[in-house]
This record gives sequence, structure tokens and C-alpha cells, in this order.
Amino acid sequence: MQRNMWRAAMLACTILLVGALPVVAQSTDEGTFFGSEGQVLVGVQQDLTLAAGETADALVILDGTATIEGDVDGLVMIGSDVVVQGAGANVDGFFAIGGTLSIGDGATVGEGAFTNTAVTVSPAANVEDDSLHDMQEELAGALGFIVAGLIIVIFFIWIGFGIALLFSALMVVAFGTSQARRAAFNIGNDVLKTLVVGLLAIILPMIVIALLAVTIVGIPLAIGLSALYAFVAFLGYIVVGLWIGERILRRSQSAARPYGAAFLGVLILMLLSWIPLVTALAIWFGMGAVTLAGWRVLRGRGLPPPPPPGYGAPYGQPLQVPPPPYAPPPYAPPPPGQYPPQYPPYQGGPPAGWQ
Repeated sequence: MQRNMWRAAMLACTILLVGALPVVAQSTDEGTFFGSEGQVLVGVQQDLTLAAGETADALVILDGTATIEGDVDGLVMIGSDVVVQGAGANVDGFFAIGGTLSIGDGATVGEGAFTNTAVTVSPAANVEDDSLHDMQEELAGALGFIVAGLIIVIFFIWIGFGIALLFSALMVVAFGTSQARRAAFNIGNDVLKTLVVGLLAIILPMIVIALLAVTIVGIPLAIGLSALYAFVAFLGYIVVGLWIGERILRRSQSAARPYGAAFLGVLILMLLSWIPLVTALAIWFGMGAVTLAGWRVLRGRGLPPPPPPGYGAPYGQPLQVPPPPYAPPPYAPPPPGQYPPQYPPYQGGPPAGWQ
């Protein structure tokens, strides 16, 4: 069906190329007419008739009327009223835009494509049921299949992107827990600063990228800055997911590696991304949190310096286990005023006769 429609369209274009040039060259106020012996019949705002027994390679009618009782290979009608009638009337193919097309008793019509045209077919006409194609209906059907296919493709792309996003969130938690938590801390404790910094982080780089992209020298810098901009937005999205996950899983706030919180938070953001503006808000907060945390680290206002090593903890980490109690001395304390003390006889003490 689609092939037949395209064939009809190509036939119409060919006929227009053949017939329109002489019309333009020799047109008058009353229209242009070429006899059937020229094998191309063209009429502009005219009434044309192809009598029984006459043949023509093509008939082109623009804003006029035509009666076909003979044999024509191709018919192109635009805004015209055409009647095909009689036992000897035959139209191998036609292309119609607007107007009306009436196919009478005994007439034979082959493949045809039309749009916005009122087509009436007599029951006694020789027209196959699937030879007439309404381009509006077929185009609507084709668009429906195209849209359905695009939806399926977008859905699978979304699934693949989601898997990559969840994996990236786990990698961020595995190799940068403290940095991610430092950025997520700004979302809940410096909301206003996060919003302001996020707005600046979204707008200012766009302006700089646009200014760099207008020069040949600045194009590489614009590409690099665009990649950095996308990475910060991606990282901010994960930070927002981590913040949401730790609000839900309270126990993960004290965990060394909050994998569950990061996975759950990013998954919730992905599911909510079908709601308008959710993703935009997440990127806004995330870029503000990441930019603010990076600025504070550059200014030396990040986390406080690590405490000295403690019992049962690696170097630089806070005390996790209290120090063990000291063992009681192996002897009683000396009486007041006695110096030097009298050590009891035990291994490692002074000689027995020492005073």
C-alpha cells in the first residue's frame, strides 16, 4: 500500500514536470490547452474534455473541470472537479489534491492517491477496493506506527540509561563517600545557598560555552567545558539521590558505604522522572550542592582535619572503640612521706637489701 502511494506521488511529480513547463511558457489569462495529439493535456482554470476514443499520456488540470471518456495514462488534479465516465474511459493512475473525483459506470481506474478530495465510485465502475489510497489516513496510520516505535525505543534507552546511572551511583559511593555526603549535606542545611549556586552553575557555564563556540580557537574549550558541565550535572543527580536515600534509610547515615541509600534514592528519582520538572529540580539542587561543596574545599573550608589515630581505628579516622582499661599496679602504693618507696620482692625490682 505504501509503495503504491509513493508510485502515485512520483507519477504526479513527473506529470507536473512535463506539463507545467509549457503552461508557464505559453499561459494566458484564459488558460492553456494542448490538444490530445500532443499527448499531454493541460488546463488551468479551464473545462477539459477527453472524448471517447482519444488517448493522452497525461492530463493535468488546475482549478478547473475535466471530463474523461477516453484513455489517459496519468491524471493530476489540483482543486478541480473531474468526472471519469463511459465504457471506454480508462485512467491508469491519478494523484488528486482537493476538489472532487467521480468515477462513473463502466469506467476503469487503476492506482490512485488523493488527499482532501471527495471521491465517489459507482458500483458498476472497474475499480479495485485497495487501489484508492487516502494519504491522510495512511499518513496518520504510518505516523501512529512511527510514534509507537519511538516510544518503545525511548523506553529501552531509558532502561539502559537507568542501569548505567544506578551503577554509577554505586561507584560514587564506593570511591567518594565522604565527598558525596559533603555535597549532600548542603541540600538539607544550606538550601538557599544551594539554590542560588545551582542557578548560577546552570546559567553561567551556558553563557561561557556560547561565547567560546563562536570562535574557532574557543571551540575546543567549549567542548571541554560542555563535557565538564554534563559531568557535574550527572554527579549532582547522584548526590540528590544519595540524599533522598539517606532520608529514607536512616541506618545508612552511619554506614561507612551507604550503597543501599544511593541505589534506592537514584531509583526513586528515575521513577519520578516521568513527572515534569522533577529531573530539572534534581539537577538544579545537585549542581548547586556539588558546586558549593567544591568551592568550600578549594577555600579550605571542607571537613575539619582528621583526629589522631585511636584504638581500633585506622589512621586519621575518629575513635570507634574506647581505649582498653589500664591494668592495676602489682603493688600497693607507698605510705605518705616515704621516699624512696619500698619495692616488694618480685622479679625485676631492686635488690632485697636495698634501702
